[in-house]
This record gives sequence, structure tokens and C-alpha cells, in this order.
Amino acid sequence: MASASRSSTTPTGGSASPGRGSARESTVKATMADQISQSVQSTSNLLHLMQQSSPSHAQLTKLPKNLLAKTSTIKNTGQLLEQMPRVISSLDAHIESGLQRFLFLFCLAQPCDFRL
Repeated sequence: MASASRSSTTPTGGSASPGRGSARESTVKATMADQISQSVQSTSNLLHLMQQSSPSHAQLTKLPKNLLAKTSTIKNTGQLLEQMPRVISSLDAHIESGLQRFLFLFCLAQPCDFRL
């Protein structure tokens, strides 16, 4: 009977019921964003400790001084990358629509044999 329970799950292991995948995806994205923030925080703390205790202080000062300030930039970049497929699809549809209108107007102005 184990095969019956497998048929109700998606290939990613989530439930096949509608709506639950997007909630799970949001939770995963939030968790990943938190982990990235924690990683940046840890790296920043490590840099500060290294700068205070290292004999090569001059080389370490060349590293980013405000790594924590970059956390919001990292999150924003992630959000932009997440939105890019929708933006590209929308732009593609807009260009296609404009091309269709152009061909229609072009054919109105003079006889043509374009297929719309």
C-alpha cells in the first residue's frame, strides 16, 4: 500500500493538494533568506575578529567593511532574480502584441500577404 501514498505527492515530495506547494515554497524561501543573513552575520563577525587579532591587519582592512550592510542588497537581488521569469514573460507578450498590431496596421495601409 506504500505506492498509493506515493501517488498523492508531487515529484518534490510535497503534497499534491493545491495551495500547499506555494506555502511550502514561501517557507523554504524565508528559511533560505534567514540562513543567508545568518551566514553574512557570521562572516562579518569573523572578519571583525580576524581584523582585531591578525598581524596582517592591513590586508584585512581591504575586505568589505560593511558586510552587514550588504545583507539587504543580497535579499533584494534574490527577490529580483525570483521575479525575472515573470518580467521576461510579460515583456515577451508585450513585444508579441506590438508586433501583431504593427503587422495589422501595415496590412491596412497596403495590401500584404502576412498571416496573423
